[in-house]
Amino acid sequence: MPRRNIERLTKRSVDQLKPIAGRDYSVWDADLTGFGVRVKPSGVKSFQIKYRTANGEQRKTTLGKYGALTVEKARKLALVELGKVAAGADPVGEAREYRNGMTITELCDRYFTEAEAERILHRNRPKKPSTLAVDKGRIERHIKPLLGKKRIADLKRMDIERFMYDVRDGKTAVDVKTGPRRRSIVRGGAQVGAKSVHLLSAMYKFAMRSGWVEDNPCLNIDKPAEGKRTRFLSEAEYKAIGLALVRARELELSPTLMNAAVALMLTGCRRGEILNLKWVEIDPQSRCIRLQDSKTGPQLRPCGKAAFDHLSSLPHEMDANFVFPSELCDGPIKEIRKFLAWLMKESGVSGVTPHVFRHSYATVAFELGYSELIIAGLLGHKLSSVTSRYAHRVDYVLADAADRVSETILQRLNSSETLVSEDSASREAA
Repeated sequence: MPRRNIERLTKRSVDQLKPIAGRDYSVWDADLTGFGVRVKPSGVKSFQIKYRTANGEQRKTTLGKYGALTVEKARKLALVELGKVAAGADPVGEAREYRNGMTITELCDRYFTEAEAERILHRNRPKKPSTLAVDKGRIERHIKPLLGKKRIADLKRMDIERFMYDVRDGKTAVDVKTGPRRRSIVRGGAQVGAKSVHLLSAMYKFAMRSGWVEDNPCLNIDKPAEGKRTRFLSEAEYKAIGLALVRARELELSPTLMNAAVALMLTGCRRGEILNLKWVEIDPQSRCIRLQDSKTGPQLRPCGKAAFDHLSSLPHEMDANFVFPSELCDGPIKEIRKFLAWLMKESGVSGVTPHVFRHSYATVAFELGYSELIIAGLLGHKLSSVTSRYAHRVDYVLADAADRVSETILQRLNSSETLVSEDSASREAA
């Protein structure tokens, strides 16, 4: 315990403060009146300020934990808050008043406004429009209907658990018409409930940073484990899909959709990465695809020769931007699921989504004897030091692995003649 409760707060002096069993204590800064640090019996240290309101009431509020905040950053925050007090404000009272009246609906709206303005980060970067769209759906379809009228200060852990199970059990299920030939079908489910709680927890963290609540009732909620995706294509299924692609060409179905489906299988990329692929992102010299955007931001992805040959065979107008352009608008194709559904029905293969192609790519790499580290690099996972550091050239081990994997998948699809475009076949014949 310090000899006195007033001393100049520095990193060294705060580090030297020791906890006392059974009680908290505070040490106040000798230089800035009202700025201090509280030490709990657990050893947790938190910066705080104290002041008196115009009518003489004493207030205290926490600025943040030591470690997350340095002494100097905490001092600057204290200067700002105490400056408001000097101007006649009451930060604690105002936050308490706002908190006591704020509902979950109001919190959702404030959070979403901040997220749209890119002031809330996800994986250290602003949320993508697609992520915001999913968040909006969970807010409007699940969180607001079940919790919207409740005050954020009143919500308890048991309320969050009940909410999660209500979503799981379909209490928010709905089937509504949203436009001409469009419907919104909301079913709920265990994973939707768990992810809605995760989003609600993020909103409470935002509320805590804003000083509207002191605790997050969503913490330590036991959520159902997310089911692992284990579906992958066998050699026979690859061959059946290859034959179905031949049939699609005979029926003169969309060549863009056919080529995009093949690219998904030969690269192991995510659906959005292929559908939005740009010509400038393809780098055959470095044997890679330089994605300008992915699930985790800009990324360098190894790409095999069979995949490059397929991509280079595609029609490419001089002013074209996207590799798989839409036939209806200026941008890329937006959806491939209907074509894949036809392809799977034609091939007799069931249970296949775009992610199954990605999982199958990894499975082929495993069958060829590649390690988890190499497979992670091929898929662009963070485990790979090459992709995480955005090297200028792909490591030759990854490049050779991508060659073998894409070539093996191509062979399983039957033959290169099944997949190359007519333009490419004509060039080879010439």
